Amino acid sequence: MARQTKKIAKKIQPKKVEPEDKNKKPARTGRDYLLIVVLSLTLVFLIFGWENFTMANRGLYLALLGSLTATYIRRNYTLSEVHDLWVERAGYASMFIAIILFAYVVYQQYFA
Repeated sequence: MARQTKKIAKKIQPKKVEPEDKNKKPARTGRDYLLIVVLSLTLVFLIFGWENFTMANRGLYLALLGSLTATYIRRNYTLSEVHDLWVERAGYASMFIAIILFAYVVYQQYFA
Protein backbone atom coordinates (compact mmCIF):
# COMPACT_ATOMS: atom_id res chain seq x y z
CA MET A 1 0.00 0.00 0.00
CA ALA A 2 2.83 2.39 0.87
CA ARG A 3 4.55 1.70 -2.46
CA GLN A 4 1.42 2.49 -4.41
CA THR A 5 0.96 5.71 -2.44
CA LYS A 6 4.53 6.75 -3.29
CA LYS A 7 3.99 5.96 -6.97
CA ILE A 8 0.82 8.00 -7.05
CA ALA A 9 2.52 10.89 -5.25
CA LYS A 10 5.37 10.85 -7.78
CA LYS A 11 2.95 10.93 -10.68
CA ILE A 12 0.97 13.79 -9.20
CA GLN A 13 3.93 15.92 -8.13
CA PRO A 14 7.34 14.64 -9.30
CA LYS A 15 10.46 15.79 -7.45
CA LYS A 16 12.22 18.74 -8.98
CA VAL A 17 15.70 17.85 -10.12
CA GLU A 18 18.05 20.81 -10.41
CA PRO A 19 20.77 20.44 -13.02
CA GLU A 20 24.23 20.42 -11.48
CA ASP A 21 26.85 22.74 -12.85
CA LYS A 22 29.96 20.64 -13.50
CA ASN A 23 32.25 23.67 -13.59
CA LYS A 24 31.07 24.96 -10.23
CA LYS A 25 33.63 24.56 -7.49
CA PRO A 26 32.46 23.13 -4.18
CA ALA A 27 31.99 25.55 -1.34
CA ARG A 28 35.03 25.88 0.88
CA THR A 29 34.47 25.45 4.58
CA GLY A 30 37.96 26.18 5.90
CA ARG A 31 41.13 28.01 5.04
CA ASP A 32 44.31 26.56 3.67
CA TYR A 33 46.46 27.04 6.74
CA LEU A 34 48.93 24.31 5.81
CA LEU A 35 49.36 25.75 2.32
CA ILE A 36 49.96 29.22 3.77
CA VAL A 37 52.55 27.83 6.21
CA VAL A 38 54.43 25.95 3.46
CA LEU A 39 54.29 29.00 1.20
CA SER A 40 55.67 31.20 4.00
CA LEU A 41 58.44 28.72 4.86
CA THR A 42 59.48 28.50 1.22
CA LEU A 43 59.65 32.29 1.03
CA VAL A 44 61.68 32.48 4.26
CA PHE A 45 64.13 29.81 3.07
CA LEU A 46 64.48 31.62 -0.24
CA ILE A 47 65.15 34.99 1.38
CA PHE A 48 67.57 33.83 4.07
CA GLY A 49 69.34 31.20 1.97
CA TRP A 50 69.79 33.29 -1.17
CA GLU A 51 73.50 33.90 -0.52
CA ASN A 52 74.23 30.23 0.10
CA PHE A 53 72.15 28.73 -2.71
CA THR A 54 73.50 27.79 -6.11
CA MET A 55 71.65 28.96 -9.20
CA ALA A 56 69.90 25.57 -9.44
CA ASN A 57 68.72 25.83 -5.83
CA ARG A 58 67.45 29.35 -6.39
CA GLY A 59 65.54 28.26 -9.45
CA LEU A 60 64.15 25.29 -7.54
CA TYR A 61 62.82 27.44 -4.72
CA LEU A 62 61.45 30.08 -7.12
CA ALA A 63 59.63 27.41 -9.14
CA LEU A 64 58.28 25.83 -5.96
CA LEU A 65 57.11 29.25 -4.76
CA GLY A 66 55.37 29.84 -8.10
CA SER A 67 53.63 26.48 -7.97
CA LEU A 68 52.43 26.99 -4.40
CA THR A 69 51.24 30.51 -5.22
CA ALA A 70 49.28 29.23 -8.23
CA THR A 71 47.66 26.58 -6.04
CA TYR A 72 46.70 29.19 -3.44
CA ILE A 73 45.26 31.50 -6.10
CA ARG A 74 43.17 28.75 -7.67
CA ARG A 75 41.76 27.62 -4.32
CA ASN A 76 40.93 31.01 -2.83
CA TYR A 77 40.01 33.36 -5.67
CA THR A 78 37.17 33.23 -8.14
CA LEU A 79 38.68 33.40 -11.60
CA SER A 80 37.14 33.28 -15.05
CA GLU A 81 37.55 30.04 -16.96
CA VAL A 82 40.34 31.45 -19.13
CA HIS A 83 42.31 32.85 -16.20
CA ASP A 84 41.78 29.70 -14.18
CA LEU A 85 43.15 27.65 -17.07
CA TRP A 86 46.22 29.87 -17.34
CA VAL A 87 46.91 29.77 -13.62
CA GLU A 88 46.50 25.98 -13.64
CA ARG A 89 48.95 25.61 -16.53
CA ALA A 90 51.44 27.97 -14.88
CA GLY A 91 51.22 25.94 -11.68
CA TYR A 92 51.84 22.67 -13.53
CA ALA A 93 54.73 24.16 -15.50
CA SER A 94 56.44 25.56 -12.40
CA MET A 95 55.90 22.25 -10.59
CA PHE A 96 57.52 20.38 -13.49
CA ILE A 97 60.46 22.81 -13.49
CA ALA A 98 60.84 22.39 -9.72
CA ILE A 99 60.92 18.58 -10.06
CA ILE A 100 63.52 18.73 -12.84
CA LEU A 101 65.69 21.15 -10.85
CA PHE A 102 65.34 19.02 -7.72
CA ALA A 103 66.55 15.96 -9.63
CA TYR A 104 69.45 18.01 -11.03
CA VAL A 105 70.43 19.30 -7.57
CA VAL A 106 70.33 15.79 -6.09
CA TYR A 107 72.41 14.44 -8.98
CA GLN A 108 74.89 17.29 -8.67
CA GLN A 109 75.23 16.96 -4.91
CA TYR A 110 75.42 13.18 -4.50
CA PHE A 111 76.51 11.66 -7.82
CA ALA A 112 78.80 14.22 -9.47
